Amino acid sequence: MRLESHLLDEAKASILAVDDTPAILQLLELTLGIDYEIVPVESGQAALDAFRQRQFDLVMLDLMMPDMDGFETLKRLKELPSFEGTPVIFLTAMDDLTNECSALELGADDYITKPFKPNLVRLRIANILHRVRLQRLLSLALAGADQGLWSWNLDGGVRIASAWSQPLTVDGQVKALEFKDWREVCHPDDVPAVSEASRDYLSGLKPAFEIDVRLRRLGGTWTWFNIHGKFSGAEMIIGTYRNVEARKQAELKLRESEERLRHVMDATGEGIWDWAVQEPIVRHNAAWCRLFGLGEETANHPVAEVLAMINPDDRPEVERLLHECLVNDQQFFAEYRVRHVDGWDVWVQARGKVVERAADGSPLRMVGALQDISEKKRIEEEYRRLALFDTLTGLPNRRLLIDRLVQAIEQNRRNATLGALMFIDMDRFKTLNDTLGHDHGDMLLIEVARRLSGAVRKMDTAARLGGDEFVIMLPQLSADAAMAMKDAMTVANKVLRNLGVSYQLGRHEYDSTPSIGLSLFSGAHGETVDGILRRADAAMYEAKRTGRNRICVDQAFAPANA
Repeated sequence: MRLESHLLDEAKASILAVDDTPAILQLLELTLGIDYEIVPVESGQAALDAFRQRQFDLVMLDLMMPDMDGFETLKRLKELPSFEGTPVIFLTAMDDLTNECSALELGADDYITKPFKPNLVRLRIANILHRVRLQRLLSLALAGADQGLWSWNLDGGVRIASAWSQPLTVDGQVKALEFKDWREVCHPDDVPAVSEASRDYLSGLKPAFEIDVRLRRLGGTWTWFNIHGKFSGAEMIIGTYRNVEARKQAELKLRESEERLRHVMDATGEGIWDWAVQEPIVRHNAAWCRLFGLGEETANHPVAEVLAMINPDDRPEVERLLHECLVNDQQFFAEYRVRHVDGWDVWVQARGKVVERAADGSPLRMVGALQDISEKKRIEEEYRRLALFDTLTGLPNRRLLIDRLVQAIEQNRRNATLGALMFIDMDRFKTLNDTLGHDHGDMLLIEVARRLSGAVRKMDTAARLGGDEFVIMLPQLSADAAMAMKDAMTVANKVLRNLGVSYQLGRHEYDSTPSIGLSLFSGAHGETVDGILRRADAAMYEAKRTGRNRICVDQAFAPANA
């Protein structure tokens, strides 16, 4: 009962006496003033004003008052945050059961009729205050199982209300039930943290005084405890302390495990990131920093800067996938390019997952990893180039041409437009191979490819089918057949001129000209890729038959058929 007596008797309890009769107020002050601090007011409004200025331990409230009676005054007092939990005793000259019941239903703790007996009033007040304060202590005790109770008078010191099964000590030998403050019994390394927690609570930065510290127990061992407390009075903090050694050891093992994982990931080159989603900063390991040429000492980076490092062409898709992960709890998986500090792009494969969410489902923490896949992407690109491009000239090969022609046919079918295909064969190519050799023949083919690429638009396709056979596809021409043919002939004549210029093949100058077959296509009449190629090929052979170095148009696709 030592702490309890301290808490109950440390200072006089304050009582707000509300009555419109000055004589009653004087009587209350004379009767109770020795044991309690009495603050008299003569109206309900004055009572409200007084409670807005300070808190009281108890209110004695006259029931019958002009302007605002006791019932209304109590109702309005209950609306004040500072009034919560304050006991009320009604005073009235009317010994009326109905009023008494109404008062108690409204939340009054007692109902005393005038004239009252001073000794009886003192006893009732003492009992009510004693009960209320014991209830406050009980609430703290019930807040957590296996917790010791303490009080901290900031002008006096800390007193342990219950040593529980975890008695503390200052010197390791004598049980400490009273000490100046928590710093006396905590580990020297934790003293600054206790001071900081005290300042944060006393200054209003934190809602409670709470901290995990190592406290010395009997025998001298240091054990982790959680200390938690709040003000209960002007200079009194009351709280609990409990053993959290098991939790701290688990946290330590988790940190050690994470540290080992970090070392493993660093050794394998995995870049690790950890993002508290509500914060603008994402944390990275050293491997992540090395991957992009960043200093390893700056492992925390603004989220906006990390996103800005992503190649602009890849960023929208990365942000979309990230949003899906955060909102819909999908796995985050993406391959994209990130700008190295030295200016080149690094291809990375990233994966991640939300590992912690709030009660409402909003994401709190996301972790992930990424690795450099630049070499993998280079190999994939090389395979793609070998599969879709001619190895000698770098032009699209037959496979890629057919894919693009299929797309063009479908596009023309949807838009009711026309396309054109030119089949090109170089004249006298076999003679070149027979006289100067295949290496000179390759030189000519490379130069033909270069000239063809310069003669077409970016949307067009210049391709090599094999040997000295080339194809140009113009996918987007006019819907009018005559206009489409005119535009196609313009390109064909340009090709004819460009390819007819003499070729410098090493030390030899060689003349070669093209034979060109031209055909329009629309896709509107069930046209097929093979059919289009056959028509253009037939027109090319017609150009060869009629003298070479010329353009022949496929007559099967007349303007009337468009």
